[in-house]
Amino acid sequence: MKKCSYFCTALAVLIVFCTAAGQEPVPTQPTSLPVGSATITQIKGEVVLHGPQGEALVAQRGLVLAAASTIETQKGNLLLELQDGSQVLVKPHSRVMLQDPNQGKGFYLELLIGKVVNKIQKRLGNTPSFRMGTPTAVVTVRGTRFEVEVNKKLRTYVVVYEGMVEVAGMFGAAPPVLVRPGFITNVDRDREPAQPREIGEGRERGGSESGRDREGFGRNDSEREGRQQRRSPTQEGPDD
Repeated sequence: MKKCSYFCTALAVLIVFCTAAGQEPVPTQPTSLPVGSATITQIKGEVVLHGPQGEALVAQRGLVLAAASTIETQKGNLLLELQDGSQVLVKPHSRVMLQDPNQGKGFYLELLIGKVVNKIQKRLGNTPSFRMGTPTAVVTVRGTRFEVEVNKKLRTYVVVYEGMVEVAGMFGAAPPVLVRPGFITNVDRDREPAQPREIGEGRERGGSESGRDREGFGRNDSEREGRQQRRSPTQEGPDD
């Protein structure tokens, strides 16, 4: 009787195993990223990463960076994908900190120095706008393509390729300016944003030479970027 019991149990296990083996595997649901985090989808060159507690991280494709992580691209660059599918291309010699938009100033990221090129997914209905900060400006969008740069003097430049971008001074009480495609503005310390002007203009208000042009970001570079409006500014990935 005992042998019969063992045999029946073994037979039942075998039947279950064979049945499961013949079935298609049940697909698992993708795990959503925590708020404020980002995934590295492309990387090239020298990049230094630190986690929220200051711990060093190994820079590699597929790594998920938590909110409060810091990115320093030195001579390298990398492409980030945010929780909502937005893309941020961090250019060389940049320092970026990821942020939790549900805390503090409501930023998704802060650009401390350098340049980022952004393709932000459109916000629909009551979905909060995408906000990012720099040492001198707050940039708010509801889905568009634009570039933000901070130079060594902490002047912020915002160039828009698609959609509308709202730019405000970090500490001023002046109303923000709206920057439309093909236009640029800049914000200095404790100043209100400059009135938007067309990309490539060589003169600031008052007739002085554009600081952006003096630093090597003149008409040729701007027009080259403008020709890529129909492509994602992040499609090209890290520089070759």
